[in-house]
Amino acid sequence: MIAIADTCFIIDWSTYRRRDEIFKIFDLVLIPEQVLSEVISENTIAWISHALAMGKSHLYTPTPDILNEADSIVRASYSNPQMKKLEIPEALCIAVARRHGYVVLTENRGAYMFVEYFDEYREVKLWRALELLKELLKRRIITASHREDIEAIFIEYQEDTKHIFPRRDLEEAINEVSACIM
Repeated sequence: MIAIADTCFIIDWSTYRRRDEIFKIFDLVLIPEQVLSEVISENTIAWISHALAMGKSHLYTPTPDILNEADSIVRASYSNPQMKKLEIPEALCIAVARRHGYVVLTENRGAYMFVEYFDEYREVKLWRALELLKELLKRRIITASHREDIEAIFIEYQEDTKHIFPRRDLEEAINEVSACIM
């Protein structure tokens, strides 16, 4: 599988102690140049550089047609008052994923709203860190044998990244993983 990651996801995920486990789910994680230009943390840049050097990640240079589609996505998000607004980096990820069937790694609620609202984008798969952690647990890449262990993995992520999952989503994830591995 191939993923394309936006800025908020990369910044959070790079601070997680098990961050390299992502490459056991995805063969390649693309990082658009526009995303890289937003990253200022030395630790995040170091992790991206390491992933690039290992061939686990590649910089993605958008083509003019992808840039045009991303611009259309941004304009569509701004024209709908009920939607959270998208910026070019997130829009690029959505456009690329739609064209190639990649998974978008994002924490951006606007991206989720966009793909739900526009029919031509409904097939785009979006994963938050929550979905990635669920997959890592279900595939037993990260092992947990009890419900408490499963919950501890999600808490570990929250503590490392300071990214707090919505309580209801977290409970659903813990229940889903528990049902799968126990």
